[in-house]
Amino acid sequence: MPPRRIRIIANPVSGRGKGLRLARDVAERLRARGAEPEIVETRAAGDAKRLAGEADGAHAVAGVGGDGTVNEVLNGLRGGPAVAMIPSGTANVLAKELGLPRDADGLARVLAEGREVTWDVGVDAVTGRKFLLFASAGYDAHVVHVFHAARSGPIQMWQYVLWGLKSILDYRPPRLRVELDGVALPGEASWVVVSNVASYGGPLVFTPRAKPTDGAFEVLVQRGNRLRDVVRMFWRALVGSLTGIDLELGGVTFHSAKRVTLASIDGAAVPVQMDGDPAGTLPADFEVKPSSARLLAP
Repeated sequence: MPPRRIRIIANPVSGRGKGLRLARDVAERLRARGAEPEIVETRAAGDAKRLAGEADGAHAVAGVGGDGTVNEVLNGLRGGPAVAMIPSGTANVLAKELGLPRDADGLARVLAEGREVTWDVGVDAVTGRKFLLFASAGYDAHVVHVFHAARSGPIQMWQYVLWGLKSILDYRPPRLRVELDGVALPGEASWVVVSNVASYGGPLVFTPRAKPTDGAFEVLVQRGNRLRDVVRMFWRALVGSLTGIDLELGGVTFHSAKRVTLASIDGAAVPVQMDGDPAGTLPADFEVKPSSARLLAP
């Protein structure tokens, strides 16, 4: 069997430079295992997508950084290589879901000898953009857009918390129209999370029944449009993660759907996030593509 060719796409600022150092350590261990690693560095947003699209003939393409870097890799691949992750970002939700090791030797072992798992992919029919983890419109997407517009350099979790607290003071919940599998939900929503996974990042769990292998999204729909409803949602997500208790909140419902269509009722520009990065504004038409991604896992 020929040696595995691994393209490693590294964000040099991820983890304040730790990501690139980790990538080099992993590459050294891959060579010791008989693999053929190649490290290429990103310089600007969109580079990971382009570099993934140039990885013809590779066994796998590994994104070094956070979930946003892996999302770019996913959207750049043109078939063939599997998706892999060398986690050095802020939340690293995908690493948590896959149970990836954090040390260089363990990650090299996954890249050189790991098993392939299939994973459902969400696709926005409006833009063609894909996601592995989740997409949303509402308060969290608002924070992601505001934060990324103001940030410079690496991201740390406390910065998300800070910007969340700052942005809630002048936040105005949007008015959303929601369709699930072609059927319109009654009334209007203010926050919708479309998820493939239970974990959201840090200690938060918004969609505890979401699975990346069941061919459907778990969809959280919040109808309350007051700021206290936003706070209660985060409290529920935190309590659920720490205790396993699934608190019921008035005005919050959960659904299983294969297609989720979202639009702004009043024509306002409502931000969308995918896998923790800005992804334009509504409208959006999310559809699940079962088992359409191949990922490397321990």
